[in-house]
Amino acid sequence: MLHSFWIVFGQTLSLFLMIAVGFGMYKAKRITDAGAAQMTDLLLYAVTPCVVFNAFNRPFDPGTARSIAVFSGVSAAFLLLTILIGRLVYRKGEKDTLVVQRFASAFSNCGFMGIPLAGAVCGEMGTLYASIFVVLFNLFQWTYGLAMMSGERFSVKKAIINPCVLGLLAGLPVFLLSVNVPAPVENAVSMMAALNSPLAMIVIGTHLAKADLVSTLKDTRCYFASALRLIVMPAAVMPLIIAVPWLNHDQTITLAVMFGAPVAASCALFATKFRRDSTLASRMVAMSTLFSIATLPVLVSVVKTVIE
Repeated sequence: MLHSFWIVFGQTLSLFLMIAVGFGMYKAKRITDAGAAQMTDLLLYAVTPCVVFNAFNRPFDPGTARSIAVFSGVSAAFLLLTILIGRLVYRKGEKDTLVVQRFASAFSNCGFMGIPLAGAVCGEMGTLYASIFVVLFNLFQWTYGLAMMSGERFSVKKAIINPCVLGLLAGLPVFLLSVNVPAPVENAVSMMAALNSPLAMIVIGTHLAKADLVSTLKDTRCYFASALRLIVMPAAVMPLIIAVPWLNHDQTITLAVMFGAPVAASCALFATKFRRDSTLASRMVAMSTLFSIATLPVLVSVVKTVIE
């Protein structure tokens, strides 16, 4: 287990070194708020769809298709479970704070941090499964999460018309029909997808730089939220996931990364947009991200030891 820990810790540390670049560049005023927002848009609307498309750009294989179907069903079921746990834990409180806490408990930073780490740990298949998870995650985030934060009704349109789903709609036929993508297009998409890890980490670094870390470390609510997101949620779902007989090694490890990732950066973005408790949201994102450098390697190495 110790060997697995150091392997995952090294990979996680590499991501955090890139986060440090974003943190330092923002503090040095080389990246502004406007620049960070533009990088976020580039990541969400251009890079992420390319990551999803690139993951499906492969010849059709019945075994892989079955694995994708099983993984999708299991992922959706356990995303629902984390939403339920969050609602059970956070039952009372001021509404603007309560919805932020429920959102933070249910949604992890699986896109910005999960895809790079799953790819680092499990290689190409880890990126494929992580991309599928992020598509499902976005369906939940843009329906349940958006409705909760905004106070509006579920919007199927907003769930379907988002970058991850559009990447899936473009990539899935390529996989199912074994389409030969023209080399210039394939190369361009691959190079765009390669931006995901460094760009996502730099964006997270700017979010951390904007947070008041001293005040964050004094807020006991952030410690509880971080423990819930990084320890309680994985402890609740991973034994059940490991017990699912249809999941393979890479799928199980990928789910450990997805459910063990820190609070989603979108928690702070949604809270700001809909005038919820954005200060608490930013603090929870910052603290859980910092603590995840220790918890993610432990979680993944424990899961790897159990299933191998």
